[in-house]
Amino acid sequence: MGRENFNQRLNSIRFGIVAAVMIPLMLGLAACNPPKFEGQNITVQDIGSSEVLSNYFKLSEVSFNQSQETLEENLTTLNFEVVDASGNPVEGIRASDLQLSEAGKPVSQFDLDSNSKKIVQTVDIVFAVDVTGSMTPTIESAKLRLINFVHRTRAAGYHTRMCLLTFGDYTVKACTRFYDNDPSKPETMADVNALISEITKLQALKGANDPGGYDLNENPMRALIDASAAPFLSDSQRFAILITDDGFLYSPGNQGSVGNLAPRYNEVLQALDRSKLKVFAATPSLAGYNSNFQGQPSIVQASGGEHFLFSDLISGRITLDTILNRIIARVQVSYKISYTARETQGHQPNLPLPARKIELRLANGQSVFVRNLQVQSNLPNGRAEYKRKWRVSDKSAREGTLRVKIDGQELHRGFWFNDGEIEFDVPPAPGAKLEVSYEPAKLKDALELTPMILPGDMSPAGLDLELNGKAAMPGDVLYEKNLEGQWSVRLADRVLSEEDPYHIRGARGLTVRMFYEEPNENAIRR
Repeated sequence: MGRENFNQRLNSIRFGIVAAVMIPLMLGLAACNPPKFEGQNITVQDIGSSEVLSNYFKLSEVSFNQSQETLEENLTTLNFEVVDASGNPVEGIRASDLQLSEAGKPVSQFDLDSNSKKIVQTVDIVFAVDVTGSMTPTIESAKLRLINFVHRTRAAGYHTRMCLLTFGDYTVKACTRFYDNDPSKPETMADVNALISEITKLQALKGANDPGGYDLNENPMRALIDASAAPFLSDSQRFAILITDDGFLYSPGNQGSVGNLAPRYNEVLQALDRSKLKVFAATPSLAGYNSNFQGQPSIVQASGGEHFLFSDLISGRITLDTILNRIIARVQVSYKISYTARETQGHQPNLPLPARKIELRLANGQSVFVRNLQVQSNLPNGRAEYKRKWRVSDKSAREGTLRVKIDGQELHRGFWFNDGEIEFDVPPAPGAKLEVSYEPAKLKDALELTPMILPGDMSPAGLDLELNGKAAMPGDVLYEKNLEGQWSVRLADRVLSEEDPYHIRGARGLTVRMFYEEPNENAIRR
């Protein structure tokens, strides 16, 4: 083949190179995202120059970006009273006077308010009244005072809800609905009117309808258990006004005509503790009502309530207003703590409320006491756990190249990274932006090589490759024919081995240059 024919042949080859954008090397970068080639420059020189192309491939990093999910916050509230050694309510308690903890770890960030009109906390009141025949004068006297209380608390700005429960030897009418009396919502006047109607209908039952049975005692303890199951609001203060003129049935020993319907005394105490129901009782002075019974505290002592003598109610020394005013006084001098439980502050909001072991104490040196602590949460069974572990990549990190940021701030501790997975000691905060980047430990993971295809019928004869300015060593460049009859050019594994013979790490990338030496006629002919 003459010089002119060879030039025509080379021009044809050159045309094929330009048309195909000359060998898309596609040296993919070992990253989470599709590879991007930077600095790629394909040039075809004039005839007479032996350089065919030049490509630069940047050494890349794994790059991972993710955001922490945002779950419903676990809002925790504590309602409580503070009393002196005589049991009298104490006002003026400050946050610095209190020590709050979860599972022994201090809770340092919380809001404290004394319960006044600025704290809109609902007061749920169950009016549990004995409706046997002997109670007729008491009930008739109580009706007007209850109605006055409903109007008075509304005018004073208190949000109250009231429910009526009646009993004799058994619960005649259970508390299945509270009537809402919210002064901030005019539409609740419909509930107020319905409540007044219910109070008006309240009456003691006589004759065949008398639920008292043949025995003298009634079953107020069963009534309190039933009251504890009332549909209270989750964050309400809960009170029961218990009025009876007689003793109580209980199991075993004094079941009367009701048998097993008379509860064991410890069942009553357990129900009061679960519901956080404070009992304000107007009863005779009997063990269990206002003094220890069977070695256990009375219902008013156990619940943090108060006792009033029924005889004083009959004689007029006290009235139902006295009891209702004491309830309002409790509301006025009670306190409320609120905070958001977060893992980042050492809390465990994923646990059920009892398992979180929340404790509240007065600071050292205080001669007053926390009483009637009521702990509540909008997620009483616990919140789902925030993620603390992510799979970043299937590639491990080269030592010294790992960078971890949360919301743009680089971290140097508080996490573990192993085999492409990162785990934090404490889950990142809700919505936090997580960034992880590193250079893969293996060079072959940082640069992935796809076979290079020679255009047209170009032969590898006469082709030379230069890698980072160094002639490719024998065996480092391999040629194979594909099914389409074209030649592919690829780099052997040794090129990207940890031996790094072409100093890819130091150059922060790989420059590939291809040279075409004029072949003889026999090398071109197929």
